[in-house]
Amino acid sequence: MIQATIVKGYCIDTCALIDLWRRYYPPDVFPGLWVDIEKLIRQGRLIAPREVLEELRGVDDEILEWARRFKRMFKALDEGQLREVSAILEEFPGLIDPSKTKPDADPFLIALAQTRGWTVVTSELPRTSPRARPKVPDVCKSRGVECISLIEFFRERGWRYVQVGPAKA
Repeated sequence: MIQATIVKGYCIDTCALIDLWRRYYPPDVFPGLWVDIEKLIRQGRLIAPREVLEELRGVDDEILEWARRFKRMFKALDEGQLREVSAILEEFPGLIDPSKTKPDADPFLIALAQTRGWTVVTSELPRTSPRARPKVPDVCKSRGVECISLIEFFRERGWRYVQVGPAKA
């Protein structure tokens, strides 16, 4: 009997990449984390839709330079994802901001994860009021897509980073 191994993969949101790079885990302070992230990318297990790369073009700094080095992580839209994006936007039209001139990556992110059976990694929190615009975690929950935070992602991967030696004063 042949057993198939299911590969666990992750689809990462723009806000999670920005939070990783700028706010919480910059590569100059957490180089080991970035080695692990880049290893997952090379394995094809950490991806994002191309729309995430487009959103990163709006910040145009070191994270964009980094993303360009790992361009293969940004996946083109296929027919299955397009169907899911349409269904997502039909059910959650407030997910995207109509005032934006560029496409919002959120429905594409969720559709990519849903079509692959993978997990969304985001820094967004669920909405706090039923009248508020839906957020990525809200839509993921409704559509049966696993959605986790950065810390949950690290824990799921078993990543732990320990300081070696004394801290510099």
